[in-house]
Amino acid sequence: MRKIIAIVACFGFTVSAILFISSFFGTTMEWSWSLRLPIVLHIGIFVLVASAVVFERSTGIQPNESWKEFKRRSPDWAVYGIRLLGLFFGIIFVLFLVLSHFATPEIRNGDFILNNHGRIAAVLTESEYLILKGWELRFFASGWMFFYFFFTMYWWFLKNGAKKQFGQANRIAKS
Repeated sequence: MRKIIAIVACFGFTVSAILFISSFFGTTMEWSWSLRLPIVLHIGIFVLVASAVVFERSTGIQPNESWKEFKRRSPDWAVYGIRLLGLFFGIIFVLFLVLSHFATPEIRNGDFILNNHGRIAAVLTESEYLILKGWELRFFASGWMFFYFFFTMYWWFLKNGAKKQFGQANRIAKS
């Protein structure tokens, strides 16, 4: 069961990475919404968080020990990968905020604008608008990549003791 969860999380990571890369070639959030990808990716993260919470509660892992337990049972490269993706997400977030002047690019009455809580912060050209929409998708995709990579590693690298506890927790939940 845990490998299936890890493979689903890996699929989410792959879709997120494809969206991130495609944002450099004109893909925007609007296009991804046409496929319902943002909602599916967001719901998937919540499902993975819930599965990890249920697992940790059933195995007796305390919330303040969760990261220590994960680092103990995972290879160093997985922990470094999670940290690097977290840093990457933070950098993309700051870049998006700086480039967009803390506002949202949108179209209003046929004009390309930056909307800051109902106030027009700037009027944009179409190319500036599309650049910012690309950065908006990069921001979301980098966050999805971070979370899906974490949960891929979380479920893939359960050690034998944790696997047995997970199996017992599944049997208890089914009865």
